Amino acid sequence: MFDYIHGNIAHITPTTATIETGGIGYKIHIPLSTFERILNKESTKLYTKLSIRDDELKIYGFFSLEERDLFNLLLSVNGVGPNIALTILSSSSVSQFEKYVAANDSKSLQHIKGIGKKTAERIILELKEKIKSTLPDAVSSTEIKKMAIISDAIMAMISLGYTRPEAEKAVNSASKNLDVSNGVEVLIKEALSRV
Repeated sequence: MFDYIHGNIAHITPTTATIETGGIGYKIHIPLSTFERILNKESTKLYTKLSIRDDELKIYGFFSLEERDLFNLLLSVNGVGPNIALTILSSSSVSQFEKYVAANDSKSLQHIKGIGKKTAERIILELKEKIKSTLPDAVSSTEIKKMAIISDAIMAMISLGYTRPEAEKAVNSASKNLDVSNGVEVLIKEALSRV
């Protein structure tokens, strides 16, 4: 029904944004990644998904089309609802999530709040073929370990009070100058020297 909503940001929290357009304020549920991208803006354009359940209408919004596409893909998985899908998008980037699934890395998925072993395995089972077709190359186990260390370092930086973009920039910059396989502590120390 709604492909996107563009307007002024009337109110924003880490989980919702009220976008005013045409005299109407639309309450839109958003992942943390979208919140961080629109936090200091006066207006924005969010790609949307309307959810109709029983007696409730909810609009979900995303800064990028890739995020909305992944949200829709996650909703196709048996047992994954909008709240879990938003949590996944708040906890990992689209490319990280795709690599976890393509490499059968259920342990990394289980680090996401609300994702247990069965749900992680079901996500991989149902989405692997769809996601593999979008990735250029197979991901090696060494790459998976490096991605897990990078992901842990980013989450540690966020827990220290940095925003996701700040954490990702510092960790990615640090990972280019050292061997990530030395461990997450080494990577965090180097990343902290870059912020």
